[in-house]
Amino acid sequence: MGRSVALAYVLWFFLGSLGIHRMYCGRIGSGVTMLAMTLIGGLTFPIMIGHVLLFIVGIWWLLDLFLTAGMAQY
Repeated sequence: MGRSVALAYVLWFFLGSLGIHRMYCGRIGSGVTMLAMTLIGGLTFPIMIGHVLLFIVGIWWLLDLFLTAGMAQY
């Protein structure tokens, strides 16, 4: 039985940069990676490293707009 696509998109919209939608869809590893990148990026933002990490997470979050429905159906 698949997960709720609607709930996956709600999680994507509100908690997407934390990877919660990926964890909900069963992609624990990539969800934890996204969470770690967001946390480390936020902590290192003042020394410019965080800019790169948060940019990558932002692009990843946008790509997940198209991938979340497929992830939720498995």
